Amino acid sequence: MNCKTEKKKILSFDLDMTLVDDKDNKIPRSAIDAINQVRNEYYIVIATGRNLELAANQYVLEELKPDAWVHNNGAQVHIEGKQVYYHEFNKDLLKRLLDFSISRGLCVCALINNVEYCTIPEDLKAIQYILSGDARPEYDDVMKLLELPVQTLGFVGKDEKAQILRDAFPELKIPSVIPNIWCDIMEKNISKVVGMEKVLSHYQLTMNDVIAFGDSMNDYEILKAAGYAVAMGNAADGLKEIADYITDDVDKDGIANALRMLC
Repeated sequence: MNCKTEKKKILSFDLDMTLVDDKDNKIPRSAIDAINQVRNEYYIVIATGRNLELAANQYVLEELKPDAWVHNNGAQVHIEGKQVYYHEFNKDLLKRLLDFSISRGLCVCALINNVEYCTIPEDLKAIQYILSGDARPEYDDVMKLLELPVQTLGFVGKDEKAQILRDAFPELKIPSVIPNIWCDIMEKNISKVVGMEKVLSHYQLTMNDVIAFGDSMNDYEILKAAGYAVAMGNAADGLKEIADYITDDVDKDGIANALRMLC
């Protein structure tokens, strides 16, 4: 059942290097304070590539207390604590992707229940500190993913290697998140916009009512579709090109400064 609209706008936030500073994996106090000041006027929504069901990400929900969260790049949606959408990666497509990546020496991976499954574990371990700080997850056979609930995957490597996957799998989207280090991998019909539409339907709002914040190219679609787009100062150039407003970096009170101007 749809919820009667009480608030007129949605504030949508990506996490990494938008709301969360990857240097310490924390949300700046200034951002939390600024969001709390407008909470009575705006629905607060997270739109992230992270899986917010993982124990390591629970602090985000506890600190921010969002009304809804679109995670796994839109493959999963929770509204007011209840799961309303869930999509699993097609198993035939997943097998083709894994077989191709192994044959071409490409690093494709997924984190499931705090265990990493990866075609080239050494490549992922080399950048693990960027993704999980001091945490060191266990590793297991990547082909076990065919028996597990996979929603999205990641790619580790240079941009030209990511392009090999894009060319071979036009049915996938592989946006760059950290240039020459990390890309997200998802099916073409999955996106943060798709997930956000579930939230909008519930609150009887439209994309024109969304103010979206982001920093990387997996935020491109939702910023492009939103009524108002805010790119972080540390955002990718491609995101800044479509933004209505460019705020400061995540570690320079970018969220707080933007909300002060907008709200």
